Amino acid sequence: MEISQRYEDLDITNNFMFCKVFSHVDVAKDFLQDVLKIKIEKISVVHEASLEEDPFHKGVRFDVLVREEVPEPPANAENTQPEAPKSKKAKSKKSEPGKPEARMSKSGKSEPEKPEAKKVPGVGRSFDIEMQMRDTHELAKRARYYQSVCDMDALAKGVDYDELREQYILFLCPEDIFGAGKPIYRFQNRDESDPGILMGDLCYKNFYIFNKYGEVEDESTREYMRYFSTKECVSAKMRRIHDLVEKYRKDPTTRKAYMTLEQELNIRYKKGRAEGRAEGRAEGRAEGRAEGVDSRNRELAKAFRDDGVSLEIISKRTGLTPEEIKAL
Repeated sequence: MEISQRYEDLDITNNFMFCKVFSHVDVAKDFLQDVLKIKIEKISVVHEASLEEDPFHKGVRFDVLVREEVPEPPANAENTQPEAPKSKKAKSKKSEPGKPEARMSKSGKSEPEKPEAKKVPGVGRSFDIEMQMRDTHELAKRARYYQSVCDMDALAKGVDYDELREQYILFLCPEDIFGAGKPIYRFQNRDESDPGILMGDLCYKNFYIFNKYGEVEDESTREYMRYFSTKECVSAKMRRIHDLVEKYRKDPTTRKAYMTLEQELNIRYKKGRAEGRAEGRAEGRAEGRAEGVDSRNRELAKAFRDDGVSLEIISKRTGLTPEEIKAL
């Protein structure tokens, strides 16, 4: 990877700058609450996080990995909980966005919703936010692997299956990688014959095509997508993001970190090219020798055949089949 962009020209869509800006807890928290329409109390952010199941499996480098922090309940929690007020008339419960909706039975009655994951102190929801400017044609499968690694990380900490919480994989892309013309794609596992039946694994994979921001109805989501696409600040939150971009552009320490990263990438790129060329030359020489031997064998086979030597002997000496010898 050659250095293709001056540091002074970096914007939010540059992977390095995106990781720096979204490592701020307030920026990441606002973004997740605004686009997912969920309430988050407290989070921790790890930009450019790396997870690896073990030394024998492929590791993962996340752009921005966010974990929800669930506080330990107080020792006397049971005695301090206020009694819920009794209402004369039960209000209908509005389903949260991104969560399984209550299904209607054939009799017309609402079936009970599926239970949510057990809330365990210290085990909260997880969010992976990826700025993906290039369609590598494997993003869906990468999202699948990212999900599995996050689950393995949670299970390694002693979490049981029923304690796994909601997991969101969010990709921010400039172009429509699915080609269906939608500005946002939200995926969950559903029954193939009846899409109304959710698997209930609490895994959500969303793709935001930010160049199509004009087609997004939700105002807060549209603001983020518009900023990613045009860099126009239409709200205080977008101004906060843009100010951080400007701050890091002027920060000498951040600039040095970026240049060091780019130099390391260039070294790896050049080393890979040199190794590829050496391997190509070696393969070329081997192929050339093989082609030369094959050509010589064919010349000899034709001469032997014309001199009346049996095809069986020629085949044994040259490695050519009788059919190949006849065709010479």
